[in-house]
Amino acid sequence: MNQTANPQSQTQTQTQTQTQSQPHTDSKLSPSTNQRPPETTQPWMADGLCRNYTPGIFFPSDGVGVDKARRICAECPVKDDCAEYALTYRIEHGVWGGTSERERRRILHDRRLAAT
Repeated sequence: MNQTANPQSQTQTQTQTQTQSQPHTDSKLSPSTNQRPPETTQPWMADGLCRNYTPGIFFPSDGVGVDKARRICAECPVKDDCAEYALTYRIEHGVWGGTSERERRRILHDRRLAAT
């Protein structure tokens, strides 16, 4: 099959390849806050219990995985800093500071309502 026959498919493949090679936090602005996330390493991150586990534990595909990550976060000394970081920069994936994506959306929604 001629690969030049479908330029849209080529563009999609190039975009997927570029996205896969970029680090988790890149230089793009958060669409929700128009703020650039700070460097991937924050001083408080050195004290996070998550450093002792593989990242996949904090990016689960099911509720059981979320519960496992939450148990680790529950004992973490920087849990509040971590959750606030995820809320500030609208991190949409993973468990941060013991909060799931859904919980962070709810917290942000409640904060918006409280501000009005």
